[in-house]
Amino acid sequence: MKQNEGLPFIKFMMLLSSMTPLFLLVGIRGIQIKDGDNLLISPKHTWTTIACLIVIPYLVIKFRIYFSKKASDIYPLNVQEATLNKEYLFTYLFTVLLPLYSVSISSLNEFYAVICAIAFVIFVLWNMNMHFINIFFAFGGYRVFTLPNQNGAVLLTTRQNLSNNIQSIKAHRLSNSVFIELKNYSYDNK
Repeated sequence: MKQNEGLPFIKFMMLLSSMTPLFLLVGIRGIQIKDGDNLLISPKHTWTTIACLIVIPYLVIKFRIYFSKKASDIYPLNVQEATLNKEYLFTYLFTVLLPLYSVSISSLNEFYAVICAIAFVIFVLWNMNMHFINIFFAFGGYRVFTLPNQNGAVLLTTRQNLSNNIQSIKAHRLSNSVFIELKNYSYDNK
C-alpha cells in the first residue's frame, strides 16, 4: 500500500525550494530573448521572477514549520535503520543542475524548451519523492535521512548524527512523509 503524502501544496513548495540553485543559475546566465534590438524579457523581470520562485516556497515552508510548532504536530520516529541520503545530492546535481546549466536562452524556442525541461524535472522529482533537497536547510547544517516504516519510508531532516545508540527522535511533521527536527526546540517537554 502506498503512503498518502498529504499536504501536496507543501510538497510542491518543498520541490520548488529544492530548485533554488537551478533558478539562480538561470538568472546568472540570463535570458537574452530579443525582438530586433529590444529584449523581450528584461533582467529586472527575470530576477523578480527568480526571487519569487526562491522566496515564496521558502516562506511557505517556514509558515508550515511555524504552524506545525503551534499545533504541536510532533511525532516520534524510529531512527534505528536510518540511512543518510548523500547519494540524492549527487543525483540531483548531475541530473538537474549540470545539464540545465549549459543551456543558453536566446530565443523563445530555447525559453520554452527550458521551461519544459524544468517542468519535466519537477515531475520526475515529485514522483521519485525527492522534494526534500533544500539548500537553505543544507546551509543550516541539516541532513536528510530515510527511515523505513510499514507504509514505505519517511524522511527526517535533522542536524544530529544518527548513531546506533539513538532509538527514536521526536520531530515536527511537514507532510505525511517529511519530518524535521528543529534546532533550538525542546522536544523533551512534549
